[in-house]
Amino acid sequence: MLNIEILGGVGEYGRNCFYIEKEGRAILLDCGVMNNPQKTLPNLTEAHVAKLEAVFISHSHIDHVGAIPLLEKWGYNGPIIMSDMTAQQLKMTFPNIGIFHPESIGEWIFVNKDVAYQWGYSGHLVGSVWYQIRFWGKMLFYSGDYVMDSYLLKATLPVADGTIYDVAFIDSGHVEKQINNFQTLQQIMEYISVYPEQPFIFPSSFSGKTVDIAAYLHQHTQRTLHIDQNLISLFEQYEKASENLLPTKAILPSFKQQCSTKSADLGDIYFVPDRNASKLLELLQKIPKAIVIFTGYWQKDNYKMMLSKTEYKEFFYKTHPDYHDILTLSKKIHAQTTIYFHSSFTNRETTLLQLLKNKKALT
Repeated sequence: MLNIEILGGVGEYGRNCFYIEKEGRAILLDCGVMNNPQKTLPNLTEAHVAKLEAVFISHSHIDHVGAIPLLEKWGYNGPIIMSDMTAQQLKMTFPNIGIFHPESIGEWIFVNKDVAYQWGYSGHLVGSVWYQIRFWGKMLFYSGDYVMDSYLLKATLPVADGTIYDVAFIDSGHVEKQINNFQTLQQIMEYISVYPEQPFIFPSSFSGKTVDIAAYLHQHTQRTLHIDQNLISLFEQYEKASENLLPTKAILPSFKQQCSTKSADLGDIYFVPDRNASKLLELLQKIPKAIVIFTGYWQKDNYKMMLSKTEYKEFFYKTHPDYHDILTLSKKIHAQTTIYFHSSFTNRETTLLQLLKNKKALT
């Protein structure tokens, strides 16, 4: 009998942390904090940590890794499993990181005789992965943060071999939306083309979305793109991870060269960190006629004064599964129990049947 404890991430957007125990032995799926000023911790305790045999990390975003220092604080010395790219992205270092490399995709990797896993690409960020895990005779699936239609990144699933999972954890981050990312990219490009001499600013995060949008605009417009120095490392990582990319990766080498230019001209496009308001303000002072484009959830109150005299536009680009994606994932991942996480619109009791019934309320 599995004991599953949701230590964060269900019924909320952040601090993903899932504890699975059987007969006194346990594993942890991610170990994140809330991405708020308080960096709210998951409900992880020293008693949980004492039983852990392995910790599986899906990717490097703070809401999946921010509480890892608690493990070390409470004496955990087992493996913290993650992709080699995720390990490179983390600014924290741990002596017991268990890194797997691209060539191991599709193989069963053994932690010990009772715990083994396979992994695949989840499309959310370069280096982000899903896991299927054998744990003491039980089968688990963990999607991590998942994007089905990234412009650049592969998103795979386990081989369809008839496996029925005892428990599946499926990302439901955009369950309230119905969005086609390729249409969103086209809409952004068409909007920009209407203003040939207008500069544009994209407040952007360290995420797959940022590189997707920049790469698409580079390929489909003649504009010069400027990437803030704090985001450059993300673009460089894409060049190192060809096995993680779709065939559109061929545009990346020249793309980086153009992004790195120091010159500026009419109609240029700028990508700046979305959590650094001073960067955006500084740029708006230099190019006050720029149009700001937001591509996800954003706090309008934080930008109210800054944008009082500035035109802005919203285009939502998915970084998680939307309603239809979640249905697709649920039907492909056959599980006796499915737990939908990463959304305030789903909770521990949410089922596929409830999602189907609640479609009108969610969209």
